[in-house]
Amino acid sequence: MTLDAVIAEMYDSICFEKGQRPDWQRQTRIFAPNARLVRITDDGIFEFDLQSYRENIERMIDSGELTSFWEGELWRETRQFGEMAHVLSAYETRLSRNGEVLNHGVNSIQLFERDGQWWVSALLWRREGKTLRIPSE
Repeated sequence: MTLDAVIAEMYDSICFEKGQRPDWQRQTRIFAPNARLVRITDDGIFEFDLQSYRENIERMIDSGELTSFWEGELWRETRQFGEMAHVLSAYETRLSRNGEVLNHGVNSIQLFERDGQWWVSALLWRREGKTLRIPSE
């Protein structure tokens, strides 16, 4: 899978409509074993492995806090050196593909290539906050 395909799959795999859930199997095709995920918000830093991340999202769905979700890429900067890459990717979130924009943020994605396949080894993301905004450039 190409680098572009992995990033597209990463975004698409977390999206789901009301009454559905994310397709977690899709993530196993792009996240390396022992991948690290870190969510940074105004409220703190929250660290996950794939399993605890899924459990966190499933708890939000089960509680009714998250009934649907869509996230799409706005722009990206990629730096690649051989079999490693860093992608800085801005996104927007909505409750559905055509719904109102809820917020914006930036993903920092670390990837490596093995046997022609790109794998996400780490994903850190930060939504805009009370005083933090994505620069226009």
